[in-house]
Order: sequence, then C-alpha cells, then structure tokens
Amino acid sequence: MSRELKLFDNFFTGVPSLFNRNFNTDNILSADFGKIMNGKCDFNETDDNYEIQLEVPGIKKDEIIINLKNDLLTINWRRKKEKKESKSKNSFHEISEGSFSRSFNVSGADPDKINAELKNGMLKITVSKSETEKPKLIKIN
Repeated sequence: MSRELKLFDNFFTGVPSLFNRNFNTDNILSADFGKIMNGKCDFNETDDNYEIQLEVPGIKKDEIIINLKNDLLTINWRRKKEKKESKSKNSFHEISEGSFSRSFNVSGADPDKINAELKNGMLKITVSKSETEKPKLIKIN
C-alpha cells in the first residue's frame, strides 16, 4: 500500500472516534470550534486608511491588546472562565475560557493615527495611512 493511501486510511479510522465523544468544553474539537466562531471581522482598505470591525462578544476593553509592529496590526484577547458552584442536579457549561489572536497587514500605517472603539460587542479600529503612502494626483501642465 502506498504512503498516501496509508495516511488516508488513518484519517477514516480516526474520524468516527471524534463523533463517539460527548461534545463538552473539555473536548478539543469543541474548543477549536469555539475559536473559529469568535473573531469574525470586516476589513476594508481605502486610499486614506484601513478599517477593521471585529466581533468580540462578552470581551471587555481592558482584556483586549492591540499592537502595531512592522506593518502588522495584531489584536489579542483572553476570555477567563468564571468559577461557579452549582447545587442543581442538572447543569451544563458551554462558555469556556480561551484566547484569541488575529493579525492584519496595514502597510504604511501611521502609528500615531490609530483609533479603537468598543461598542456593543464590536471592536472598530481605524488605522490611518501615513501621508507618503496615500495616493497623489499628478496634474498635467
């Protein structure tokens, strides 16, 4: 059997075990799924700036770190799980702790002209371009 077929065969033997597990917050698959579902964004570049809107539901502004280095704008946050003691017979917990990081190329960004605003679970960041990066119209004489 070729190497490729063996690798493919291992895939099919491993997949059913994923579905035989209970999907809870301790399950690796459900934790990864949560990471995918958070941090959806809209990114728009204009002649003058970059505009980024990022979903950050339940995240407080003091939990968000925004960095600009080498034309790379990086947004990080960490959600911490609150410890709750429950005396009920039946309970389940789907909200888990975790961290998130997302980076955007913002070539020519002016580090002194970055504005970030958090409102209703949406983080809006406007990154102005430096004057040398903005397009210039050349008049013909």
